[in-house]
Amino acid sequence: MRLDKYKWKCRLLVIYTPNYKNKIYLKTKEVYQKEIKDFHKRSIKLITKVDRNGPFLSLIGFDGKLKKKFLNINHKTIFNLVDKMPMGGEVNNKKLKPLNLSLFSDYRPSTTTPGLGFKDKEKAICTIKAIKNRPIKYQINVISTMLGRAKNHPNKTKNMNEAIKVFNKWIKEYKSNNL
Repeated sequence: MRLDKYKWKCRLLVIYTPNYKNKIYLKTKEVYQKEIKDFHKRSIKLITKVDRNGPFLSLIGFDGKLKKKFLNINHKTIFNLVDKMPMGGEVNNKKLKPLNLSLFSDYRPSTTTPGLGFKDKEKAICTIKAIKNRPIKYQINVISTMLGRAKNHPNKTKNMNEAIKVFNKWIKEYKSNNL
């Protein structure tokens, strides 16, 4: 995996692990997931690399350079280090084009409906059926999100266009019944 594609887009916390059952690897994933919102506020993306020399972690800055190595994860230490960096709070810097890490994150998994999607017409119909008993505000948010993701997907397919039609039809029907 090439890490340079993230340069000027986000910081990286890279876990080097000998395998996916390693205790430090599992603990790191657990802590990252628990504190994901604060990691994302600081534009820190978690990446895993299998490496027999692991386990250890590397914090890589926006500039693509190694900032610090860790043997264990301590989120408070990482946050303090990042907050003291020259670009700690600079998200409006001209060089930076930060990724919106929160876009594909689930900060409240307990409220999430699994199995939703926009890959094709069938998945769109399944999505609408899965949320039909949820509050209307939730339905609107989900449908709007799916529609936006499908429309702006970098690898949009013909099948996604069919899903877009399904979601647009749902929105049109909702508006005609409620306006």
